[in-house]
Amino acid sequence: MEPTRVLLVNAVNPYVEAQNRYPALGLGYLVAMLKRELGKAVEVRLVEDEVAETIRSFRPHLLGISSVSQNYNLAKRYAELGRAAGIPVIIGGYHITELPNNLTPAMTVGVLGEGEHAICELVELHREHGSLPPSKLAGVEGLVYWDGGERVLTTPREVVGKKDKSLDELPMADRSMMRVRPHSNMLTSRGCPYNCTFCASTRFWPNIRYFSPEAMIEEIKHLRDTYGVRYITFHDDLFIANTKRLAGLHELVLREGLPKQGFRFSCASSATRISDDTARMLKEMNFVSVSMGLESGNQEVLTRLKGPAFKVEINSNAIHTLHRYGIHPHASFIIGEPQETVDQMMETYDFIRRSPVSLVNLYVLTPLPGTPVWHAAKAKGLVSDDMDWDLLNISFELDWRRVILVSETVTRAELHRVYQKLRRLRLVKYAKALATHPFQMDLPEYGRAKLVEWGYRLRSAITHGGAPINAGLARSRQSTVDS
Repeated sequence: MEPTRVLLVNAVNPYVEAQNRYPALGLGYLVAMLKRELGKAVEVRLVEDEVAETIRSFRPHLLGISSVSQNYNLAKRYAELGRAAGIPVIIGGYHITELPNNLTPAMTVGVLGEGEHAICELVELHREHGSLPPSKLAGVEGLVYWDGGERVLTTPREVVGKKDKSLDELPMADRSMMRVRPHSNMLTSRGCPYNCTFCASTRFWPNIRYFSPEAMIEEIKHLRDTYGVRYITFHDDLFIANTKRLAGLHELVLREGLPKQGFRFSCASSATRISDDTARMLKEMNFVSVSMGLESGNQEVLTRLKGPAFKVEINSNAIHTLHRYGIHPHASFIIGEPQETVDQMMETYDFIRRSPVSLVNLYVLTPLPGTPVWHAAKAKGLVSDDMDWDLLNISFELDWRRVILVSETVTRAELHRVYQKLRRLRLVKYAKALATHPFQMDLPEYGRAKLVEWGYRLRSAITHGGAPINAGLARSRQSTVDS
């Protein structure tokens, strides 16, 4: 019996720099799991572009697509390509998990939540039956599928490592079909102990679980020895969720001599987890930056966004602690919370201006499916389960007149004015940090990627007028394929 050919597609816009900056590790885990569990019985291909061409040349038996809400229209177009070629289509990722009623007729089945075990079971079903019959899908946990023209949900699947909070049963993410740069990324945990009103991640990963320090150091060494990586950003929602694990990694990193080799790290943390002890350990491991979601310089707004445990004073102390240890503090902020006033936004401006933050990310509050912000926006008729998903994929600075806003107190024009003021302050912070910041190594690649993006945006604007960013993708690259 020939190997089952599986084509995995990361539904991203290939021209947008932020969507292509790092390898798609979620799909990397699926590739690794398929190879480990099925071996030579499966042949996997992973792409982010030229999907129609790959379907023609690879002729997969199964097409798997992963998508966030902002790119779900793109995922739907890829699913149509699969249906036109007569290929069963599996959709996974955050969007379908939160909105299983968005399974389209072109999609055979949706995987809800983590997909490592489900993808293996689906491939085995296909190998046994030559298709994915509804009668057999009914026995697979964590799915939505079609049966007699109706969507059917199966029993939810338990997350990996729920009982012992360990992810060590998973194989290392397979990066062999990805572009891995000297500054790359890792995921060392899933989930977050907090429940911020705007965050989609905790809805997808309801339980926090960890890779052990031993598994982490093996992956670090693998990236170093196989791909020449010398700088790793940990993309966990909250890397310092478990200080005991941090201490274990600290011991192994020093034992391996990584700081003496010039190896560098960055991570994300809550300001509540930054202390002299954690900052000291991070510095000794050669962590050069820590990003934190500080969200607001006004306590009332911060409480509404993140809860009463988060304090502006704690945020300020965390910035100064990291700065004192020579670690670049990065911070993200959100404006446009429903009750936030212009004066409260300006408190955020003053907080940033006074703080020794190196890099600042600014966002306008966006309602993402499944979050409390989404449900509130849905009740007001601002969003719906069958909306145009490209409307969630609009950059405020580029298309501020059309972005979905949830503010009830500030006009669109006022919000844009404050946002522009904050962006100017952000540039000042960037300029001051640039001379000493380790992200210097990324600037040439970043510059090239942004030139490609702006060229795409210009062509898109000329060809498609005021359409959302994904509308500019050439239809010829997604044309119907031969079955």
